Amino acid sequence: MADSENTLSENHTSTINRVSDSLNMLLGGGYSPVTLADESNKKAQHERLYARIAATEARRQRNLEAVISAAYDADDPYQEVQIDAVIDPDWLAAFTSHAQDIGNADMHGVWGHVLLREAAKPGTVSLLALQILSGMVPDDLDLWEKVGRIAFPTGYLIKIGDRNDFGPYGISKIDIAHLQTLGLLQDIEDLGITFYAPTKGITFDFKGSSLIVRHPTSQLFTLPAFRMTGLGVELLSLLADIPVNIEYLTALGKHLQSEDYDYRIRDAQGALIEQA
Repeated sequence: MADSENTLSENHTSTINRVSDSLNMLLGGGYSPVTLADESNKKAQHERLYARIAATEARRQRNLEAVISAAYDADDPYQEVQIDAVIDPDWLAAFTSHAQDIGNADMHGVWGHVLLREAAKPGTVSLLALQILSGMVPDDLDLWEKVGRIAFPTGYLIKIGDRNDFGPYGISKIDIAHLQTLGLLQDIEDLGITFYAPTKGITFDFKGSSLIVRHPTSQLFTLPAFRMTGLGVELLSLLADIPVNIEYLTALGKHLQSEDYDYRIRDAQGALIEQA
């Protein structure tokens, strides 16, 4: 019993020490059960206040400069730029307000890219997109890259059959729910999209490849899908400009073949990749 109590006491001490060490590193020092117990020591409290302000603003300045440096490093001299346009000061103020609290090095590159996009064509990135992006972490961006590899550019994730996930391509049901929580996917899970094809054939132009589908009799192509929100489409163009996953496109084609469609997959140059 005594050993168990000692273990609990050690765990508690370890947790308290971790809290103190983390706060001291972040806020400039002076945090422990002992120092905070003496509420009458106003001088020490003021010293902690000034240290916190200095540490917080210094960290924010480092973050902001890292984001700006990432933008400078990523600048593309061949990028199309809207001439005689300026970044809206209110947008820039909102951007810096968010970016100053982004400490992750991978996210610095993302925010630098966003700044470049807005500088090249002001009005490209909405204030709401900045707000949502500020709440995203690298794992969210990894997930969004996977979404970008299966997304139809107009804002749909076309399902394969009646599955409500894309497990083979790294997107689980939990991931779908998370994207819905972020406001990037609509909550409706049984959405069907219908395309009218008077020639009984239709071409789906994904990023880097095309899926050409034809039906012997039908002119209406109804496919189950998730639909992105407007914000999702905006962030897709900002963060996931990558080629479609050919394995996904092939699996989608084979599923449609099982429903009496013929399909072909061609690359961006028109070369045939696969044909049913």
